[in-house]
Amino acid sequence: MKTKTILLKSFMILSLIVLASCSTDNEGNDNLVAPNLPPEASMVMDFNTFNGQASKSTENKFTLPPDKSNWLYSSVVVGVWHTALVTTLAVPVASFQTAFRHKAEYKGNAVWEWKYTVDGFTSQYAARLTGELVGNEVLWKMYITKSGIDAFDEFMWFSGTSKVDGKSGHWMLNHSAAYPENMLRIDWAVEGEEIGNIKYTYVRELNNERETDTFKNSAITYGLQAGDYDAFYDVYVYDNNSKNFVSADMEWHRTNHNGRVKAEYHFGDTDWHCWDNKGENVVCP
Repeated sequence: MKTKTILLKSFMILSLIVLASCSTDNEGNDNLVAPNLPPEASMVMDFNTFNGQASKSTENKFTLPPDKSNWLYSSVVVGVWHTALVTTLAVPVASFQTAFRHKAEYKGNAVWEWKYTVDGFTSQYAARLTGELVGNEVLWKMYITKSGIDAFDEFMWFSGTSKVDGKSGHWMLNHSAAYPENMLRIDWAVEGEEIGNIKYTYVRELNNERETDTFKNSAITYGLQAGDYDAFYDVYVYDNNSKNFVSADMEWHRTNHNGRVKAEYHFGDTDWHCWDNKGENVVCP
């Protein structure tokens, strides 16, 4: 009887050890399913529907060129941010978008990794994106390595968080391998089936000359709304001429491409200034 009791106790202890081991290995990750990547549009603000037909010329040699000053002013203001996106941030943005074409590998401790090369550039970039599940959020980190001309070792180009349901989050993008410091914060939220609100905030403290970056705290917000103008930009930016921060509000219809702008520092009033679907100035309704 004593021998049977000892064997029974030994079996129970061994069973507890095995159960504890299984629980540790799979804690919070019963099915080991990689978290969903945030939407591609969470990093790239929509600039396409703003231009529409307005950027196309409607003049000919027999007529005076139409006045498009309202739309052109708005386009220049927005274009500053668009240029930054397609130059300084081209590689990290493309690296994130490429992740959607690859599968993640589970690395343990609630961490998954996407690892791949990034196409579309003359130099070769290798990307390593990690996603760590922490509670109801996913912590993201993107590491980039460049080989060839002006090669650089792996560094973290951007990081961020997103809710597990993929409805909101933020990104923090660093400037470059030469200056691996915070440059742009992106806050985003999904409404319905698309990004309903996304905000870029410039947060870099020093420029490349290591002087105070006067553009710091400049911001642009893109969002969707109901009404005759179903999209908007709110811009707050440092103006080199006045040496002050100035603001501008723009609203437009994403399909018809007509819109309006309000910018007191530029127009000298607080009125809306409108353009039609060709980008030509019109009297606001």
